[in-house]
Amino acid sequence: MGGAASIKDVARAAGVSVGTVSNVINRPETVGEGTRARVRAAIEQLGYVRDESARQLRSGSSRIIGLLVLDLGNPFFVSLARGAEQAARAAGLGVMVCNSAQQLADEADYLALFAEQRVRGVLLTPADAEGSGAAALRRGGVPFVLVDRLAPGLEACSVSVDDVGGGALAAGHLLESGHRRIAFVGGRHRLQQVADRRR
Repeated sequence: MGGAASIKDVARAAGVSVGTVSNVINRPETVGEGTRARVRAAIEQLGYVRDESARQLRSGSSRIIGLLVLDLGNPFFVSLARGAEQAARAAGLGVMVCNSAQQLADEADYLALFAEQRVRGVLLTPADAEGSGAAALRRGGVPFVLVDRLAPGLEACSVSVDDVGGGALAAGHLLESGHRRIAFVGGRHRLQQVADRRR
């Protein structure tokens, strides 16, 4: 037998129907233990791997969530990706992580890729303050949540930090401790988060 094993090959090897193999893969609790073991042994023996692109065509969506961040060199976004991956895995999904490097053109390319892959949804830290990429997702019917950013004029769900409040708490703590000469060290001021913390 040449090439990759098909679901029909697995069914033939296990002596069951294609539907039974599909049930073992997708709804194993609906198949008896002995049959399940036979099918899994055939899958292992043949090296069968599910054709995800065919499944996507049938269902209209993938088992992937897109995560597009501004800077994968930033430990904040690495932690964010790790948390998203853990939550996705618990739901039986995977995460495709991409880095826009704060470039609008890169952001647009990755969002187009997510749409082509029919991702289940997108977690997005937009490269522009207006959230034009998020607006494109909405037009395409792709669910999304903004992460660590708000986009004025774009009504959307978001998970973000109150950077103004955080900066005020930090400065207030220093002032209450008697400090009067306070320095602010941050990144580029064109980033909204940095500007908010400084404010």
